[in-house]
Amino acid sequence: MKKGLLKLILFVISLSMICTFVGCKGEDAQLSEISSAEVTSAPSSEPEPEPEFAINPLTGIENLDPASVNNRPVAIMVNNLKPTAQSVQTGLDQADIVYEAYAEGGVTRLLAVFKDIKAADQIGTIRSARYSYIDLAMGHDAIYVHAGINDSHATPHVKETGIDNINLLHGKFNGMSFREKNGKALEHTLYTTGEKLWNGFSKKNWRTELNYNKENWQNFVKEGAEIVPASGGCDAVSVTMSNQYISKFEYDSAKKVYKKFSGTSQHKDYKTGKQLEFKNILVLKTAVTSLSSDGYIVKTGLSSGEGYYVSNGGYQKIKWSKGSTKNPIKITLEDGSTCNYNPGNTWVCLVNKKNSVKITDPTAVTSTNSTASK
Repeated sequence: MKKGLLKLILFVISLSMICTFVGCKGEDAQLSEISSAEVTSAPSSEPEPEPEFAINPLTGIENLDPASVNNRPVAIMVNNLKPTAQSVQTGLDQADIVYEAYAEGGVTRLLAVFKDIKAADQIGTIRSARYSYIDLAMGHDAIYVHAGINDSHATPHVKETGIDNINLLHGKFNGMSFREKNGKALEHTLYTTGEKLWNGFSKKNWRTELNYNKENWQNFVKEGAEIVPASGGCDAVSVTMSNQYISKFEYDSAKKVYKKFSGTSQHKDYKTGKQLEFKNILVLKTAVTSLSSDGYIVKTGLSSGEGYYVSNGGYQKIKWSKGSTKNPIKITLEDGSTCNYNPGNTWVCLVNKKNSVKITDPTAVTSTNSTASK
């Protein structure tokens, strides 16, 4: 009996030790799993990835290739002769800013400014340089692209400003433009592309990095925090550049953009067939003076003046100034304080201050057609 009892006791002790050993191994495994999970969830020490896009300083929109931030803009003279050249214009919808100013008589030409020219497709048709457009391009530290030049006034101004300019009619710039049959006379057939221009700059060792004016063009608000200019409503604005050239913009409340008209006709892109649309419209009143004895060649004043900022279905009375050749155009409220500006592309009308500017204000009590120029 004693031997049997001893065997039973030894068996119980052995079984207890086996259970304890197995239990400890299970706890060790659980601890190992917890430790492994903690290590896995520890924060990574790797650097944050670079942002995919940067803010375009000419539009305030975060859609710019970061590699292009310090690149110079490119400003291109675009033919605006009615009705011949307007019907074959292309690329204006890709521009960040389009300036409309006077070339000769009552005829206007356009200066299309691109921050990242590499991203642009076909642009044109391209026309000759004029005096005031040189200063507009200089205000952005832009490379100025044109086809021909007014020798009596523009050529001396190019020399005195020292602007980097590309005359596409000059043989040394072969390969940077092309002619396209569009049913028009030869002078209305010259086009280029962003790729052709950028490759040409590289081959010619042109300065492509900004030297000045690296800040935002206007005081852009953040995307998603857009404002409505506070002077009144604006369903449409009509700017009489001259008797033949009337730029009109009608508000599309669904898209929050202004659709461009040339007189009563839709202003469309030659290649896409789409009507031009702009987020912002600037109407800048200025003096227009003659540069030739016959009064034909004119100069658009770029010193300072009054005007209107139009966006998001409203308008704001403003003051504007440029001054020095290298200065960009800046706007303020009438009292000189900051004028907030919506992100997006802009059409700028530099209009003779004697001409009519009409704003259709749906909020006006007495009339829905307010003559804003009075």
